[in-house]
Amino acid sequence: MPLLRVASTTNWKPSNWRRLVPYIGGAAALLLFATALVVLHRHVQAFRPSEVRRALGSLQVWQPFAALGLAAASYWLLTLYDVLALRHIGRRLSYHRVALASFIGYAFSHILGFGSVIGPAVRYRLYTPMGLTTGEIAEASAFVVVTFITGIVAVFPLIALLDSSSLETLGISPLVGIAIATVAAMLMAGYVGLGWWMRRPLRLFGYSLHLVRPRTALAQIALSVGDLLLVAAVLYACLPHDFALGYPHVLAVYVLAFVAGMISHVPGGLGVFDAVVLVGLSTRLPPDQILAGILTFRVIYQLIPAVAAGVLFAAVEAVAARRLFAQATENLSAWLDEVRPAVLAACIFTGGVVLLFSNAMPVSAARLRLVETILPLTVIEISHLIGSTDGMLLLVFACGLQQRLRWVWGFAATLLCVGIISLILKGFAWEEAIVLAVFLVALLPARREFSRSSAPAAQPYAAGWFVATAVVLGTAFWLGLFSYKHLDEAEWGHFELLDNASRFLRASAGVAIVAIGASGYRLFSAVRNRAAATS
Repeated sequence: MPLLRVASTTNWKPSNWRRLVPYIGGAAALLLFATALVVLHRHVQAFRPSEVRRALGSLQVWQPFAALGLAAASYWLLTLYDVLALRHIGRRLSYHRVALASFIGYAFSHILGFGSVIGPAVRYRLYTPMGLTTGEIAEASAFVVVTFITGIVAVFPLIALLDSSSLETLGISPLVGIAIATVAAMLMAGYVGLGWWMRRPLRLFGYSLHLVRPRTALAQIALSVGDLLLVAAVLYACLPHDFALGYPHVLAVYVLAFVAGMISHVPGGLGVFDAVVLVGLSTRLPPDQILAGILTFRVIYQLIPAVAAGVLFAAVEAVAARRLFAQATENLSAWLDEVRPAVLAACIFTGGVVLLFSNAMPVSAARLRLVETILPLTVIEISHLIGSTDGMLLLVFACGLQQRLRWVWGFAATLLCVGIISLILKGFAWEEAIVLAVFLVALLPARREFSRSSAPAAQPYAAGWFVATAVVLGTAFWLGLFSYKHLDEAEWGHFELLDNASRFLRASAGVAIVAIGASGYRLFSAVRNRAAATS
């Protein structure tokens, strides 16, 4: 028996450890997310949602419009990332195709995260029908990543030059700040000079990577730094200006928060980004004002572009159905067919987020009384419970939509319809209902794209979807804790029109049951598939 045990351990191959890498990364991301939620809760537990709404009302009229204009300029600069990347590899495509792919990819990666997965996937499915090889697409994707990194490195000398005191508020001493800025400037000079010194391509993983020429390297730095400056300006425009808050300080905090969110791999940097911004600005602004600014920033820079991307797909489908521009539409639909399932899956996932977050926030008394004049309290209670479980199911089935499953398409369309109805009945939440209606319009014409009757054996994004779902559920529950300060006093069987806390508590139990059931089914399926593969 001992010999058998020794022999069994020698069969363990190092490659088996690679299977644990996605789970280790997912666990680390969830740990960082939980830590960020704790930090957020400690800073804002003394405030109520009404105070945050009051802080939102203190914003001046011009601020949201200025933030929207700055966000539009940022997304335009992001399209130039791809234009510059394609020129670097010697390929030129029409700008409208590149801009459309860039906007869709960045809009959904900003709100969902997984930029290293969504971006290359969109580029691969878009550029392959146009004749680009896998190596060229990999080089273009790497070029975009390097462009992001150059901007992050190059902006530190700029921050130290504009306002060195902003680094001190982040715990960085002036001497360390000068050292970081000097090293960053040297790295950027070395990066620009490296393309002039080494003219031969590098071989990496079987692909040839051409080092950028100095002119292209300078263009990368300018684009990335300009984008960071614009996005930080969006956040600055979303914050109240009644306090001594300078733009360089906001820029320093934003860059640090962006890097922390990117390293955490939490979808959209949710929780991690917010915690860093809250701590970094807490010396200049009260927490309720910071929360209002972060909420406005996420709506303007993340939610509105994501909804616009869904509307854009719906418009393209409408044009394709009517065949007004036959040749142009035929060429456009050829590459849209490849990327549509992933984008629609992101739309469905976002719909689930909208439902869960809407049901985690209290409904105003005026809207509840308006609905009560038409419907009995029982309908309001049931609609709230159904809406929450419906949102959880949308999160679960978004992964199946990406895998082009036919039955998931029909189920997702049904869930969106149910979600729209539940939002109206539970408190006339017409704003969130419009968002779900837009996603439904984008989903319905794409039925022919979903032809599979069963999921493929390999599911490379299962871990990512699991982390994203866990992050959304954790955030929704935290929103409930923040909205209802005395949630521990809520009663399961207490039914009153204005008792939002008890309603949220019952809905959370329904969401938990669905989540546990979906996790158990996923685990059972994985074990069954593994057993079938080894037999």
